[in-house]
Amino acid sequence: MRLFLIGLMLILAGFLLVLAAPLLALASNAKVAATGGAVGCVVIFFVPICFGAGAPHVVSWGLALAAVMLVVAALILLFISRGLGRVERVEGLEPSRQ
Repeated sequence: MRLFLIGLMLILAGFLLVLAAPLLALASNAKVAATGGAVGCVVIFFVPICFGAGAPHVVSWGLALAAVMLVVAALILLFISRGLGRVERVEGLEPSRQ
């Protein structure tokens, strides 16, 4: 439940950030041209499919960030699976081998 609430708060913070960014840009009187892009990754089993559109330097940074996040997610899953295996052995819940 606690992890669910943390995830929900992060999603809400993302929406607020997306809504606040244009308002802050309008509030400032800076006459700077803004460039942007979008990057997304979909992981099917162990194959990441990444895509992007926009300014080339923004997309390359976004894809690099997505690759780092994929590695971090894989490490977290590895540590979780090892931890679960350790708990099963300690509690004597080894699966029966038939």
